[in-house]
Amino acid sequence: MAEKIQPVKGKWYYRFDKGKNFTVIEVDEVKCVVRIQYLGGDTSEIPLLEWDKLELQKAE
Repeated sequence: MAEKIQPVKGKWYYRFDKGKNFTVIEVDEVKCVVRIQYLGGDTSEIPLLEWDKLELQKAE
């Protein structure tokens, strides 16, 4: 079974479906979203319920 990767502000991750690295800029538990920023500067929001479904790897 794969290790659950928790969203941690300031940490970097690799997203396999996008082929991109990103950092978590905020975990908003009130709105239930994780705000991320890709290496190129684009930002996005991921619903907390979707986070566990993503294929992620911790990046350095």
